[in-house]
Amino acid sequence: MARPPKITNEEILTAAREIFLKEGFGASTLAIAEKAGISEASIFKRFATKQALFLAAIGITENPKWVKTLSSQTPTAAIKEELIVICEQMLAFYLEVMPRVFMLMNQGDVPHPPPMPPPHLRDTYLLASFLDKAIALKHLRSCDTLTVAHMIVGPIINYIVLSNMDQKMPIALPSMKHTFVEPSIFIHTLIETLWDGLAAEPTQNKSSK
Repeated sequence: MARPPKITNEEILTAAREIFLKEGFGASTLAIAEKAGISEASIFKRFATKQALFLAAIGITENPKWVKTLSSQTPTAAIKEELIVICEQMLAFYLEVMPRVFMLMNQGDVPHPPPMPPPHLRDTYLLASFLDKAIALKHLRSCDTLTVAHMIVGPIINYIVLSNMDQKMPIALPSMKHTFVEPSIFIHTLIETLWDGLAAEPTQNKSSK
């Protein structure tokens, strides 16, 4: 009977993430193994290449749980609340992953990921498909769902970029009068702003004239 592994993949990725963020892609896998308390060979039994380890640690190739859920989720009459939850999860994913990517890009040391749709494009088309289902079920009014998806994903990405820049500002600019909007408030305001153009038109009472 095979012995269970003494260390989980997540523990390896945590160690790798810490080393990669400090030293970039050129970091030694031996140093990562020592940090994780395993042999270097053990790493490559879990991750075929250094690139695969790097991308998994940074989260670039990560397929979040909410993506899998959304792929099969059927919209309901509570579509507005569902959109808020989806977008909050999307924003949380980018808030976790993108600062790592920005940090490594500043080092000029990020390997090319394997052929795959960029996460923001994946999310745009996935969200458009979800909106299509909602329209078919008459939970939303007819609209160009791809445009609407861009109008949702675009501000989320912009929020990430600006929040990263805001954290790096050495001093507060006089023109920046407002503090940065909290993620939950941002998502609620975003969906609320778009809602009037998305909400299903009220059904008319045929008996009333």
